[in-house]
Amino acid sequence: MPSAPPPAPPDRPRAAAVALLNLSGLGIGYALIRRWVPMAACWIATGVLLLLALPADPDGVGGGLLTVYVVVLLLAAVHGAFVGLRTRLVWPPRSPVAVLLGLALLAVPVGGSVLYRSAREEATQQMLLDRLERADGLVRSGGQKSFGTAQSDYREALRVYGGLRADHPDSRAARKVPGRLTSFYETVGAAYARKDYCAAIAPLTYLRTVPRTLDKKDLGSLAAWPDDRLAASLYECGTDGLAGADVTWEGHFSTLLTTFPDSPQAKKIEPEVRAAVDKEAGNLRGSEPCAAVERLQGLSSQVARLPGTRPAWPMPSRGTPAGPARARTRGRTPAVWTSTRTGNSTRRARR
Repeated sequence: MPSAPPPAPPDRPRAAAVALLNLSGLGIGYALIRRWVPMAACWIATGVLLLLALPADPDGVGGGLLTVYVVVLLLAAVHGAFVGLRTRLVWPPRSPVAVLLGLALLAVPVGGSVLYRSAREEATQQMLLDRLERADGLVRSGGQKSFGTAQSDYREALRVYGGLRADHPDSRAARKVPGRLTSFYETVGAAYARKDYCAAIAPLTYLRTVPRTLDKKDLGSLAAWPDDRLAASLYECGTDGLAGADVTWEGHFSTLLTTFPDSPQAKKIEPEVRAAVDKEAGNLRGSEPCAAVERLQGLSSQVARLPGTRPAWPMPSRGTPAGPARARTRGRTPAVWTSTRTGNSTRRARR
């Protein structure tokens, strides 16, 4: 008697069925022809792939690993077809049924690929949301610091926001960026909301540079958000400095006249300066007229440096001894900056 059953007659559908069943990655074709070692090899290859691929991450599986796995499946299909050509199936008894089963089980690798792609996409979305959250954290922490200290955090947050909109425009994180930008502007410009106008100047000036780094379409109305606030801050801080004899008022008013020449705040500068001049002119009749003349001279120098203006009152010559009785004028000035009270007071000082 023969030691083993004779080979079955060649059956091409059976060979195709074994090949298709092995392409599922589960080695089912080998199981149906009782080839346990190759079946175990298929399981090991699939297990290694799943171990390295799961959980899904944005980078996915390396191309080399996928190539090796595909080669293993193709070898299993070719080898299974060769063996199955002359080996009877344990089940099902008819080869066409096995072919249909093989075609159905191809849904396993195809469906697995689709699910993995979906999981990878979700992992990417979560990564981008985490990146957005880190940028939000930089903005929140920056709001607790001085602007000079927090500026690097603000720049990094803007870089992240811009990258999300430019590189991943369809992501959930990118769709949240416009709302985050509103919070960004409000946080950076918080000093203005607190009416700390002098402290608000630097951050509001910085916010006017944001459209250089982000698309204006993403900013929308935020692109002009700092303008009125900066004009108001320059005016308020300059006014406080002028009233308190702080020399910084000149710089604030100059910036206001240069940057926002048509703003309502710019139109208020002349009355403010005129009032300051009138106040000092009134001091010429006080107990310290010489000091008043010096202060008027300082005001004259500062006003002369304002854009589009010249000194608004006659001032004593540098070589003239101090004292209102010997004050001399340097010349006439435009009426727009001239104070009647100042002129009268100075003439009385000469007499």
